[in-house]
Amino acid sequence: MATKVVAQNSGSAISGAVDSAISEGFGGGGPPATVSGGGVRFNFAADPDGKPDTIAHAADPFSSAGGSFGTARSFAPEQRDRVNDAFGALAYAGGYAKAPPRRVEQRDWYGWAEVRGAHLDRWGTGGLGVVTGASLLSGDQVNLLAGVTRKLTPNFLIGVLGGYETFDYRSDALQGRLKGDGWTVGSYLGWMLAPNIRFDAAFAYSGIGYDGSAGTASGQFGGQRWLLSSGLTGTYQSWGLQIEPSARIYALWEHENAYRDTLGILLSDRNFAVGRASGGVKLSYPVAWISTATLVPYVGVYSDYYFNSDNVTLVAAVPAIPVINVFDGWSARAIGGLAAKFNNGAQVAIGGERSGIGGSFGLWTYRARASVSFGAQ
Repeated sequence: MATKVVAQNSGSAISGAVDSAISEGFGGGGPPATVSGGGVRFNFAADPDGKPDTIAHAADPFSSAGGSFGTARSFAPEQRDRVNDAFGALAYAGGYAKAPPRRVEQRDWYGWAEVRGAHLDRWGTGGLGVVTGASLLSGDQVNLLAGVTRKLTPNFLIGVLGGYETFDYRSDALQGRLKGDGWTVGSYLGWMLAPNIRFDAAFAYSGIGYDGSAGTASGQFGGQRWLLSSGLTGTYQSWGLQIEPSARIYALWEHENAYRDTLGILLSDRNFAVGRASGGVKLSYPVAWISTATLVPYVGVYSDYYFNSDNVTLVAAVPAIPVINVFDGWSARAIGGLAAKFNNGAQVAIGGERSGIGGSFGLWTYRARASVSFGAQ
């Protein structure tokens, strides 16, 4: 049960990181730190004081605060300039005569890093043959990812990524525990099919080390995982809102090596596949909160379908262990958060995600980050 949960969470983290990286690449680099549905993003190529030559809209709220959310008329001239420069994509810039913002040379390289933490709430309860009433599975996982994007043309880019994951899951019903870690390498591409429609695809390979126990038996074994991810994303604006419909899918295949546990029992190798297809929309809205800060709240709702296959079947003599998967079938997912950017370049972002709405599981993802701007001056 637990290895499939690890794979699903990693697939979601990598797919979301690629989505944000490609949006960032087409959006001119973005700010130093933002929160999105994929996690917290730290953009090492950002220049908070400049304005890109070409403004494009990206998936993260700070990458392009589009629409007319209000006027800067009540600000002092120097304050108004800071707000207008920080959100140059806003259509309403007022009629003031002022020096144009410093132009930033359009960059073709972008570096990024992302962190995502997930908590699987209590799932399932034990019955006959195991600890009755105890949770079948719960635990935590953290995925750290970083990469470099190269924009080859205005409509096409490629990138490479690397990552690290660590996890710890427990089964009180089975008196078991699975923990471990692993690394990931991969690549991705993005293609603007139209001004408001983007296609992306990614491939990643992961090597995982597992350390498991159940009852009096324990053992260590390795696994290799392959991931394919793809998606279509739209970007539209209306009434100050940035509207981002999207459809995404990822699939993972994992091979786990045979091993002998501490009781001397040889366990054969295993192959399984997991994945998720999803579709939904995210809305973000920039607000000039005070003269020294701008807030960007966002919300999103998605429909998810999880699919699985496995070459191992559970022993029929243990009816208390369910044959279903933790992530299986249809469910909904909701995201929300708030980001703030200050005139001194500092940024604070918080956000969260709840998966499994209407399904048999509850998965919580938390994101938070504070940073200061850096880059070319």
